[in-house]
Amino acid sequence: MYGKYSQEYIEDVLVRFAYHSTGIEGNTLSLNDTRMILQYGGLPSEQGHSLREVYEVENHRQTFDYIFQEAQEKQPFSPFLVRNIHRLLTDHILVDSGQYKSVQNYILGTDSQTTEPFVVPAKMQEWCDNLNQPFQQAQNFNDKLTALMASHIEFERMHPFSDGNGRTGRMLINYGLILEQTPLLVIERNYREQYIQFEENQDVKELVNYAKEKLASEQERMDNLYKTAMKQKQFEKEQWKKIDNGQLKAPKTSCQNNSSESDKKD
Repeated sequence: MYGKYSQEYIEDVLVRFAYHSTGIEGNTLSLNDTRMILQYGGLPSEQGHSLREVYEVENHRQTFDYIFQEAQEKQPFSPFLVRNIHRLLTDHILVDSGQYKSVQNYILGTDSQTTEPFVVPAKMQEWCDNLNQPFQQAQNFNDKLTALMASHIEFERMHPFSDGNGRTGRMLINYGLILEQTPLLVIERNYREQYIQFEENQDVKELVNYAKEKLASEQERMDNLYKTAMKQKQFEKEQWKKIDNGQLKAPKTSCQNNSSESDKKD
């Protein structure tokens, strides 16, 4: 359990976030396949899925582990953080995983001009500086969320990597939310067209409104899972207390039996 996040919530939102974030980019794995991959190390139940699709989902686990650890240490946004998130998300997928683009790229289906490769390092440092200051100095969560959404649109317009910019950008939003210990934002795949339109139009206000609506419902889910986890933790604590007081017999396990046999031999 990390702060206000129960392990149950982290596992739950990991599956949903991976399913929707990869789906926005065209991944065809089902929600159940995503769950089986992330929770049980399974493979897709049907043929026709590429190894890339499986890695796109699988890589979300190691990326979640990384961003929760960095958030626990209160690390600010930095080019190092951004590149590590990209490297983890595109592990086994891209030849230039974790490296800035070396040739000009494009946002498919739009006329938007992305940042030229030779200025990306400087622009990324500027992006981090421009986000850290308002994010850290914001007086309320609404201002922090606005800073995150505005920077997300700017990140996607920059398109600093050859591929995986969308997944990286959405993970960066959630890194900021974890720093604040709020629910995570899951932008649903069926909202893809509106989401892309907001980015293309640089419509920060509408993206913030969408995020607020999603985070409100996510808060209830997060709270309920946290309460359930705390009740279970308290129950288990009471069970151990009863065992210590002799009110309840400890269950005999194979380890205990082996230990007893070992004691007899000694």
